[in-house]
Amino acid sequence: MKRLLLRLSAVFLLFSCSGKDSSNETMNVQDLGPITKLLNDSVPVRFGGNAFVVLEVDGRRIYEKGYGGYDGNTVQFIASCSKWLSAAVIMSLVDDGKLSLNDTVGRFLPAFTARGKGGSTVRQLFSHTSGFPGQSVQGYEREFNLSLAASVDSIAARVPMRSEPGRSFEYGEVSMQIGGRIAEVVSGKGWNQLFAEKIGGPCEMASTSYGLAANPIIGGGARSCANDYMKFLGMLMSKGMYKGRRVLSENAVNTMEQNQIGNADLSLSPYPPDLMSTRGIYGIGLWRDLTGPGDQLIEGSSPGLFGAHPWMSRDKKLTGMVFTFIPGIAFVNTLPTCVELRKLTRTLVR
Repeated sequence: MKRLLLRLSAVFLLFSCSGKDSSNETMNVQDLGPITKLLNDSVPVRFGGNAFVVLEVDGRRIYEKGYGGYDGNTVQFIASCSKWLSAAVIMSLVDDGKLSLNDTVGRFLPAFTARGKGGSTVRQLFSHTSGFPGQSVQGYEREFNLSLAASVDSIAARVPMRSEPGRSFEYGEVSMQIGGRIAEVVSGKGWNQLFAEKIGGPCEMASTSYGLAANPIIGGGARSCANDYMKFLGMLMSKGMYKGRRVLSENAVNTMEQNQIGNADLSLSPYPPDLMSTRGIYGIGLWRDLTGPGDQLIEGSSPGLFGAHPWMSRDKKLTGMVFTFIPGIAFVNTLPTCVELRKLTRTLVR
């Protein structure tokens, strides 16, 4: 799996950094015909004929196109696109003063301290640098017959750490599962209720949830639709505001977009280390695809295993999503199209 991720995801680094920040009044959107041609050529071959693609600039929808009956309200599992949503829930609790990103696992979950595993911070849990493996051999993070509490207790008891906290970046779901349980402990609420109250409800994401299982997969188990996810991206683009209401603080959004992995070694990553121009590839719940002066985020994303691919371009005030669901490792086929689409939008939106 590691070799597959490293080999196939090199295309992530193909983006251009051109373009200037513009207001809605001065935004120049060129003919979007090349996007339609790319999709017409690619979706039947790479997506099994099923996809919905949407682009918005400064909250204004400039493009949408569906294939195979998919539209903006089609609901499917979104795999790792969930990580961006889950990170926002955690940041809302930081806003509330319920926890700090520098709090350790052991402060809230003594079962980890008892086994010498309590030193990882919430920041490290949501930036994949906690020292825990990305996935456990036992699969506790995906075991539907457990509760979230029992899942995390099992991780504490039986899943060994791979490295010291902060030393290695290992992309996956174990760390976020631990973080989700911490969120439940500090709030006194279940994860689904937390998501609905903190993000889903305020952003009017009526079709988005983590399902009915007692053990929601924090890093990969959400179901959503493109229209819902675009509302979430719009909130982030507006620095935490949705329709005039504050959902996250501006500082919370900025923190999510900052480099949170430091100088951690890349143990398991969808990016090829030999092609990286920066080590700061991940924030809190999202990839930092492009950065500018002062290491400020230009373009970020959180693609999912089944092919769904949301992103935002701050300099273009652009948000977009390729929405699809293909069982298996769909990004093997769909990622090149998503990368080319993002390149086109950077060219066509000036």
